[in-house]
Amino acid sequence: MATILFSCSSDDSGGGSNSGGFSLTAKVNGANYSNSNYFDPMAVITNNILVIQSSDNGGNSIQIQVMNYNGVGSYTSGNNNLMAGYINYLKAGATVGQFKTFTSVRGDGLVEITEVTDTYVKGTFSATAPENVSNSTESVEITEGSFKAKIQAQ
Repeated sequence: MATILFSCSSDDSGGGSNSGGFSLTAKVNGANYSNSNYFDPMAVITNNILVIQSSDNGGNSIQIQVMNYNGVGSYTSGNNNLMAGYINYLKAGATVGQFKTFTSVRGDGLVEITEVTDTYVKGTFSATAPENVSNSTESVEITEGSFKAKIQAQ
């Protein structure tokens, strides 16, 4: 699930025109993020852990991990506690391998699961996510996040 998908497109606006109504959108430091129109956002639920993965057309991605997942409800992350889960934003660089990762583990995050079926999970999210390096001076604010992610069969 942690695999990062890269596309040849330079369109940072994403797309989100995929089938099934699956999408993941947010504002990252005020700029629109939308999942790629080539890949639906995916969710995996195993051992009470929910993981959601989304990539945009520019190679950026958002990953959400909810620990102690138990369906509809609110889940928080942060306080340097990896066991609380996370909301990560991976910002692609000019070439493959050049990227920065920002994580709510070093800041704070909130995931609200609003609906779950056999085929999808739906909700909202937000985070303050510092860069995932020691003595970070950079961070991103993730706001207005929402998703409807297709659940992968196990």
